[in-house]
Amino acid sequence: MARMKKRLEQVFDFGISLGLAGGSPACAAGGEELFTKHCALCHSKDGKAQSPAARKLGVKDLSISKLADGEIEKQVKEGKKDDKGHQKMPPFKDKFSADEIKSLIVVVKSFRK
Repeated sequence: MARMKKRLEQVFDFGISLGLAGGSPACAAGGEELFTKHCALCHSKDGKAQSPAARKLGVKDLSISKLADGEIEKQVKEGKKDDKGHQKMPPFKDKFSADEIKSLIVVVKSFRK
């Protein structure tokens, strides 16, 4: 619980520094909620993708990700395909608004070590 609270505080602080949170903790919480609902199934709640399903699918550990914001945004919007063109991560461009994607970027980057 303390770790989640600290992560939420980091996400909120980072969001404010980018002008994303608009002074509202609800924006940071919205990114956490989106991540939990749509991303945690594969990436795990802690972003480390250590579940058996995640390992089988080759899901990336977000705590070691070095992707820039634009690259994260592109993957969220367009999804991810393997070398053979098979969809590994679904695209979310039709599900999330630009602001929701920005809030997810903040959450994804909060997992970094």
